[in-house]
Amino acid sequence: MILNNPNEISMYPYPGLRPFNDDESIFFKGRDKNIDSIIELLEKNKFVMLTGASGDGKSSLVYAGIAPHARAGLFKAKYNNWIIADFRPERSPLQNLSKSLQPYLSFANHNDLENELSLGFSSLIDIYKKSEYYIDVESEKWKQADAAQQKAFKRKSANLLIIADQFEEFFTNAENYQNGIASLESQTAVHLLLETAKLALAQDIPIYVICTMRSDYIGQCAAFRGLPEYIGFSQFFVPRLKRNEILQVIEEPAQLNGDRINRRLTERLLNDVTEGYDQLPILQHALNQIWKIAQENKEEMDLIHYAKVGGLAANELNVADKKRFEEWLHLLPDYRKKFFEKPSLGNVLNAHADEILETAYQNLELNYKQDANKISQAETKQIIKSAFKCLTKIDDARAVRNRMTLQEIADITNLPNANADTIGKLLDIFRAPGNSFLKPFITGNSETLKTNKDTVLDITHESLIRNWDILDVWAKEEWNDLLNWQDFNKQMERWLENDKEKGFLLPIGPLTYFEGWYISKKPNKYWLARYDEREIAYEQKVREADDKLANAKQFIKKSANALFISRTVLKYGANRILTGLGILALIISCTYYYFDFRKKQNETVIQNI
Repeated sequence: MILNNPNEISMYPYPGLRPFNDDESIFFKGRDKNIDSIIELLEKNKFVMLTGASGDGKSSLVYAGIAPHARAGLFKAKYNNWIIADFRPERSPLQNLSKSLQPYLSFANHNDLENELSLGFSSLIDIYKKSEYYIDVESEKWKQADAAQQKAFKRKSANLLIIADQFEEFFTNAENYQNGIASLESQTAVHLLLETAKLALAQDIPIYVICTMRSDYIGQCAAFRGLPEYIGFSQFFVPRLKRNEILQVIEEPAQLNGDRINRRLTERLLNDVTEGYDQLPILQHALNQIWKIAQENKEEMDLIHYAKVGGLAANELNVADKKRFEEWLHLLPDYRKKFFEKPSLGNVLNAHADEILETAYQNLELNYKQDANKISQAETKQIIKSAFKCLTKIDDARAVRNRMTLQEIADITNLPNANADTIGKLLDIFRAPGNSFLKPFITGNSETLKTNKDTVLDITHESLIRNWDILDVWAKEEWNDLLNWQDFNKQMERWLENDKEKGFLLPIGPLTYFEGWYISKKPNKYWLARYDEREIAYEQKVREADDKLANAKQFIKKSANALFISRTVLKYGANRILTGLGILALIISCTYYYFDFRKKQNETVIQNI
């Protein structure tokens, strides 16, 4: 069963930003009626598209609700056992689906299975029916088997539940979808899922398909033939939790874990939960932090702990707790004290992320065994900033997650000491148990995560992008850098299309701005290749990006030279330039123009940092 591995993370009654996993289903509260409704739809239609707003707990509902109920026998199906194969589309949806199924089907590797599934239509149904998990009671093999053999067949038989989590990745990755058109691999994967569910329903085969998708991507589903109709046929929209359900989310996990939570804290949290995005992840993260800080002294969770994580102002505590809090706050380093300046439920996440970031910045004694060089604080800041920029992107004016390998991040960061190993170690703190801001998570049984250049990193939840102030700034900065490049590239392409004629060079204003931006950003070929959405090999994107940068440097240089010469000729005249005094004037002019130009350039650069 390829679900969240219980060894990947430590168990908490409140998981924070990450979804609940199947082993934490005992702590997953407030969704009992929803679980029953979804199971009923799956039993009836073999397919469910689970939609809802970002942060409404769709993944938790599947992993800690539907899957455990199926295994516990609370799902009416043909067999007692279950195969549960989950995948995310990411950049290679059919490949990822094949990887999730391959351990259970008779294929030596996922590539062979992918080749079979690429045929589409009934391919998965046919493979499942030929496996040991399916019993064909009309077959000669079954009819000729004795009672003991039939009993053995039944023990091996299993229903198949396919979970396509984060279905919106069919639309958020350029490899899968661009300009309103889905890629061939995406079309094959989606049609395979739909056809499998359709045939399973028609032939009463115990295969079930459940997809989770943000509701704001419903419109893009029209890119897949038959998908909108199937969504209309079997969709469940995850509703917002009501007050009594949020009460269960807050109190029951603590009680089940043997912890105590004061009712006044519960009431305060209930009142602080607002409408809109990220209601649940922000609450879960705050509860996670409150639980941890209360457990340090084995205390009942109370308002003082809410204040200690940045959620409540000290003046709202009673006299005794206020005194305790102020004594505790006084002992903190100055950089941590600023996290309590604007207390709120949402600030708990922002303050925790800031604290982790400051800790990473101050860790200057790391030696990564690379030519015995240590990472400076400036390099540390640049690496972490670059990594988080790589892990976010703007999709249709929305900041979303963007999965990348450590090697891809290292290439874009482009620092001598920033190899994949270095970046992985610097980011460990964001993946540590109890932080879990980045996936894959570090296990509770090891000090660090074993990484290699192909390790794929991902932000755990988009609520981190929306609620961590500095990450929001970084994401917008990255978007502005992309817009600047696109504007610059348009003017450069016009110059190239006209055989590099002088009339198409940059005038003083755009030249000053774009040269300043170029010096500040230092774009490299890997950064440009990241935003190349064409369906061509990545290596070709990198090669062509390298050519573009060579043209960009030439374009800026020739624009600067042409501007300098034209200004000098205009000011002194062609004849005077040839005289000794003219040459002196030219040198003075050069010096003045150079410093004037750089002053304006630096001002522009500073404004854009």
